[in-house]
Amino acid sequence: MEWEKAKSILLVLFILINVVLFGLTLAENRRYTLTAEREALVRSVLARHDITVETDITRRFAPMRSLRISGYYYNHDELVGIFFDDPTRVLHTQTAFSDEFTKDEAELFIAGGFITYINAARMYSGENNITREQARVIGDAFISEHFPDFIYDEYFRPHSDAGQLLVYHQFYRGHRVYSNFIELLVTPKGITEADMQFGRIHGWDGPERVIFAPDEVLLTFLQRVDTLRMPVTITNMDIVYFLEFIYASDERDSLHRAIPFYRIFIEGFEMPFLINAYTNVSID
Repeated sequence: MEWEKAKSILLVLFILINVVLFGLTLAENRRYTLTAEREALVRSVLARHDITVETDITRRFAPMRSLRISGYYYNHDELVGIFFDDPTRVLHTQTAFSDEFTKDEAELFIAGGFITYINAARMYSGENNITREQARVIGDAFISEHFPDFIYDEYFRPHSDAGQLLVYHQFYRGHRVYSNFIELLVTPKGITEADMQFGRIHGWDGPERVIFAPDEVLLTFLQRVDTLRMPVTITNMDIVYFLEFIYASDERDSLHRAIPFYRIFIEGFEMPFLINAYTNVSID
């Protein structure tokens, strides 16, 4: 009987602990979730300045950790194997600042942390009649085979008269790493050009830090674009990871920090506005 009573008491205590934990979790979620009232207020303020928001405003702004990312150095043999069908016939030319690999009409340049591939044989002189959907089939197949942790960026759509430009970013545990990118130019003849830059992700760095709420960030954005003196339409807003220092070293074993940034796209601009989520300061 005493054991049965003790089990009942323990069961009640277990339920109470779980109720308390659920309450604390709920309170924490509410603390870092933009309320409907705050969202309506910031939309109203933006509207008074001819800024229309045609997308969902980011609602969650829970504390985030930074990432440790290596400098921009690469395995040249791997890259040659990716871009050339017969690596044994590739000519390698090295200078103090760059490495160049050539075969027939294809060239691969690696310099200053940037990778550039150009295949003149695939240049398309006719009308650019490849659709984005058709280009995605080619681009997605290439990324899936060689860079499977990179994902197509639906909102980043730079324009090119030469073909379809597709942009992919690396994902780490559900987070887009904006500074790790692959850009492909796809024509009816295939991938004509590729521009790439990425460091290796070495995991989280340091404790979680509070980030600014999205409505506060949008007010900073308002100050940034108010000088345009024109109607502005926000088409997308999200949070990504971006290198704290844009020009990371390409020296082997160098490490850098990537921190959360709000990314705000506006109609008519190919590049998004970036605002540091820790400091609420925009960068050009």
